[in-house]
Amino acid sequence: MRKKLTVFLTVLLSFLVLQGFNSYAQNKIAFTKYHNYSEVQDALKSLADANPAIAELHKIAVSPGGKEVTILEIGKNLKDKPAVFIGANFEGITPVSTEGALYLANLLLNSKENTENVKWFILPLPNPDASENYFSSVVYEKSTNDQKLNKDIDDQVDEDGFEDLNGDGFITQMRVKDPEGTYKISPNDPRIMVRADAGKGERGEYKIYIEGIDNDGDGVYNEDEPGGINVGINFPHLFDHKNKDAGIYAGITPESFAVMKFIYDHPEISMIETIGTSDFCIEPPKGGRRGGANMQSIKIPRRYATQFGADPDKTYTMDEIIEFVKPMVPEGMEVTASMIAGFLGLGAAVNPQDNDLKFYSKLSEDYKEYLKEKKFNTERLDPPRDKDGSFELWAYYQVGVPSFSMNLFTVPKVKEEKKEEEGLSLEEVEKMEVKEFIALGEEKITAFLKANKAPEQFSAKSIIDMMNSGRVTPKQMAGMMKNMPKPVKEGELSEKDKSLLAYIDKDLGGKGFAAWEKYQHPTLGEVEIGGYLPFLESTPPASMIDSLCSVQIPWLIKLSEKLPEIKILDEKITDMGSGIWKLELFVENKGYLPYPTSMGERNSQPASVIVLLEGKDLEFLEGYSRTPLGSIGGNQVKRLTWIIKAGKTSSITAKIESKNVGSDVKQIKIGG
Repeated sequence: MRKKLTVFLTVLLSFLVLQGFNSYAQNKIAFTKYHNYSEVQDALKSLADANPAIAELHKIAVSPGGKEVTILEIGKNLKDKPAVFIGANFEGITPVSTEGALYLANLLLNSKENTENVKWFILPLPNPDASENYFSSVVYEKSTNDQKLNKDIDDQVDEDGFEDLNGDGFITQMRVKDPEGTYKISPNDPRIMVRADAGKGERGEYKIYIEGIDNDGDGVYNEDEPGGINVGINFPHLFDHKNKDAGIYAGITPESFAVMKFIYDHPEISMIETIGTSDFCIEPPKGGRRGGANMQSIKIPRRYATQFGADPDKTYTMDEIIEFVKPMVPEGMEVTASMIAGFLGLGAAVNPQDNDLKFYSKLSEDYKEYLKEKKFNTERLDPPRDKDGSFELWAYYQVGVPSFSMNLFTVPKVKEEKKEEEGLSLEEVEKMEVKEFIALGEEKITAFLKANKAPEQFSAKSIIDMMNSGRVTPKQMAGMMKNMPKPVKEGELSEKDKSLLAYIDKDLGGKGFAAWEKYQHPTLGEVEIGGYLPFLESTPPASMIDSLCSVQIPWLIKLSEKLPEIKILDEKITDMGSGIWKLELFVENKGYLPYPTSMGERNSQPASVIVLLEGKDLEFLEGYSRTPLGSIGGNQVKRLTWIIKAGKTSSITAKIESKNVGSDVKQIKIGG
């Protein structure tokens, strides 16, 4: 009996050990507080140590302040699988973004399902110097790292920073009465300062300064505070040379340079997701930036125009030029917009490609539906727009992979009661069909446009024409109008101030605003110190972290399920006689997203998928053994053709080679 029990326990123990090796260690980080730099590093190390078979911590840089920048790899055991890169809190001013990255890591390591076919690289703190401002004894919202810079171009560095004059632990504002002032106290709420409108006969009474003194005596306050470069805007795309916080060139600071190098060193990265201030999940990347070239009005240089049979004095669209070029290239060679742009030396792309906006728009609608199902309040202040030189723009425009961003928190909008005379709301129009909206008639549509402050060029007649022609739907129109800047109504606070004050009063018990208090300033005389507290707009109470992350962060995993997946679908072999064969190979993209994106195609990034044919005594009469697949849309099939010479009993090995979309192999018998 004892022997049988011993055998049973041995078998049971062996089973449990094997189970332990085949499943992830259970990981738990408490999301009841914001984690500072040291705590984040400890959490990452704990996750890596608890899962040595699949997780690894990479140190990629040391910040100017001496803090390590680390990336957690989840799925180091996976070979030939695509990867997703997550970067959070690049500007260091959204602590909840860092929590979101940790939440995702915790979620992934507690579930095999999400890491069987995708590798993850998670970077919670790319700007560790700036992130520590939230945890300092004096809190100030500052996005620059600790690199020493002479921003005011004198002989001193970091000599005129901010001071907590009233000792409340926050850097806020100072208002001082001045006959040359341009601000006045809002008549709607004495807490708020607004610009005086000279056009209405208003006169300013106050000047506004950041809390502090003129340390270097140059008459300018707080113009050379400690801190150097904002890592979040130190990336190459649309890098702003005029912004001192951006640095003198892209990648000048070790944090941003190391992130770019890491991504280029890992070509398996097929999607990049940013958790921070902008939100491409809610709204697609916005256009409207002015670039150096108009792709719809291109003049062909005379030296090329004669070759194309074109008029050098006329302008052509990109599609027209592609048609000129097609007859001049070898049969089967694909002529793309990126090829033409590079050949003619056209300007850099600064706006999203139309084809990319299609999948961004569809996924945005899906995300809104997802949030609605979760009963998540989306009636919040609009997230800030992506900034020039930002990580998410660089990822889309220059890495050429789908780039998504997510903002986990903005302040809830004030819900105002709708008056009967206000007519249709945007929400009501959003739900209408085209015929239903047109049936309202010009009078009601005009009233709707006027009530919602539509631009003057949008008349009821023009909107009806656009809807009849299929150029716009009620849902699209309402969405565009929601994104327009809301004009401030006469005699009212702005929507932003209304929402912030309501949030402070109802949700924070008044703790988000420092009441104005008098202070005797050494050079300005009597001032008042007060205003909105730092991090008010971006950082909710710690008690909200778990609920915000549990709803929104899983969407990033859902996006990873949309990655391209390229496989060999089928083949067709035609006997042309004399040992000559026509081989047609059908390659499918089983994923939702295209490969590459239209922007990636334009920039020839990332590397093309290669279709490789190998076989003994195989001779290629048309085509090559290594053939770039080129672009392929989501859920689409592409046919490749070769003329080969081979024996009837020959065998061909067809392979898909790619770092980004995995691999595939198929054996093909020539004789069937």
